[in-house]
Amino acid sequence: MTDCKTESCIHCSVKNCVHHTMNDSCNAGKISVGNSTANTCTETCCDTFEAKQ
Repeated sequence: MTDCKTESCIHCSVKNCVHHTMNDSCNAGKISVGNSTANTCTETCCDTFEAKQ
């Protein structure tokens, strides 16, 4: 993640997302994380995810 050139570097290991980069970062312009009732990190999810075609 050392090559990230944005103000906020978001690590992403979801290689089948359209926003995933070769250096395991997210290049989406805006990140949305869901499950407003989460109590642990495993109960959250990336609502920005879009599957590659």
